[in-house]
Amino acid sequence: MKLGLLTFNMAKEWDLDTIFEKVPALGFAGVELRTQREHAHGVEPDVPDDELAAIRDRFEQTGVAIAGLSSSCSYDSPDPEVLRANIDATKRHLDMCALLGAGGVKVYGNVFHDDVPREQTIAQLTTSLAECAAHGADVGAKVRFEMHGQFNTPELCLQVLSEADPAGIGLIFNCNPIDVVEGSVEPTWNAVRERVIHVHLHDLADPQFPYDELVRLLVRDGFDGWATGELPESTDADRVLRYFVALWDAYVALAEAANLEG
Repeated sequence: MKLGLLTFNMAKEWDLDTIFEKVPALGFAGVELRTQREHAHGVEPDVPDDELAAIRDRFEQTGVAIAGLSSSCSYDSPDPEVLRANIDATKRHLDMCALLGAGGVKVYGNVFHDDVPREQTIAQLTTSLAECAAHGADVGAKVRFEMHGQFNTPELCLQVLSEADPAGIGLIFNCNPIDVVEGSVEPTWNAVRERVIHVHLHDLADPQFPYDELVRLLVRDGFDGWATGELPESTDADRVLRYFVALWDAYVALAEAANLEG
């Protein structure tokens, strides 16, 4: 299990040099790059392949891993042109992942539209994901479907993934408030854990979400993917991120001790 930082929004103003300096110094193993938001890192779909190869070399030389690409791609739009643009953008991101050694790209469901039957949106989503997953398999990169927006319940996410691609698409566990059932995240985690390949963390000190329990579950199940912090902007980012890493490390230590005892 590896801890990374998502550049949305805490590090959106960090260029690559800043990422190479701050990410390891603050205790993170890597960074998940948010794209299509004009972040300072500049790793975007319009970057030529030779420049992406050079960027990969820089990451490898510094020892900072690329935990993935986090795109804005979604497949709910009733407009065929918008939908096709999102599918094509996903394929470009998957190509980028292969070139960068980034592993996978985050995509959404995203919402249901009032004037479109729910079943139609689900069918459109599964068809789109299947096309993207096939491209990902060809180039060696993974589609990561985030539990996000109105596609955030285990039942709906598992339906979409099973219909689109029974094995290839991974799930991003997004630590949503809806995941907490009577104070526990375990029922939701248990429902989706076999498909989860990535986790998005938020405020680890949030009393409304049992992050300590989640980490115990991750350790219990031998989760070996990335958990990346998605945090709001701060005027004292370094200090906040040090606390974030320290709290994560404490949760992991307690979970590992409990796992050994149990």
